[in-house]
Amino acid sequence: MTDAIAISKSADTSDAAELPHKILKARRLRTTKQIVLGVGFPLFLLLLWELAARIGLIDQRFFPAPSRVASGMVALLSDPDERGRLLFDIGATYQRLALGYVIGSVLGIVTGVAMGLSINARFALGPLVNATFPTPKLAIFPLLIVIFGLGDASKVALIAFGVFYMTCLSTLSGVLYSNPLHRDVAQAFRIPAWTRWSRIVVPAALPSIVTGLKLGLGQALILVVSAEFVAADRGLGQFIWDSWQVLDVSRMFVGLVVVALTGGAAVLLGEILERRLIPWSTH
Repeated sequence: MTDAIAISKSADTSDAAELPHKILKARRLRTTKQIVLGVGFPLFLLLLWELAARIGLIDQRFFPAPSRVASGMVALLSDPDERGRLLFDIGATYQRLALGYVIGSVLGIVTGVAMGLSINARFALGPLVNATFPTPKLAIFPLLIVIFGLGDASKVALIAFGVFYMTCLSTLSGVLYSNPLHRDVAQAFRIPAWTRWSRIVVPAALPSIVTGLKLGLGQALILVVSAEFVAADRGLGQFIWDSWQVLDVSRMFVGLVVVALTGGAAVLLGEILERRLIPWSTH
């Protein structure tokens, strides 16, 4: 009997020791699968695109083969003037993007928290925010040009508007639907308002806030490129539009690739931000 118990304990100990290795192996398998699918499927689509262009299923005047786009990118980057123009446009776009994103995020989070904590603020600002949120942001761009002029200020304001709504509504949702037990305990123990706000309300709403920040990144990129299409003398949007006007499709696709890489980097940045701020909420 004693030997049986000892064998059982030994087996349990062995299983417990092997459990971390099984978990680690499962995580590695999941990471490998994610990388293979994440890289392999886009490469498969590029291969289909190349094949369709080579056998004439698509018009290469408007949809050049990826190999042609790649050779055009190499030629463009090899030309000092073109490379300098592209880097200048990238810098202009990123500057507008960063400034508008920071302004819109800060205003959105502060407004969302204020509306979540104060019913008076919610009554006052709620109808205005909800009524203007569905309005296409580009529709107000002419008004912003009238107010701020044709320079960067109008484009930064447009980006800030778009990011504001994403972060404000997400923050408001996070504050309103956080666990009410936390607030009841804070009130019962008469915790000061600032401590309650900084240690209870905001941490509880962080998953929603981070979601709003991630959505705001994509919204900011869409708006900055769209604004540069309409009224700009520099930027990635203007680079793409200028290329299209002279039917330099390969050059246009270079700009599109840079925009796509920027979007991918924005998604990656959002994932890193989520892991850093709310590690308990990541899947």
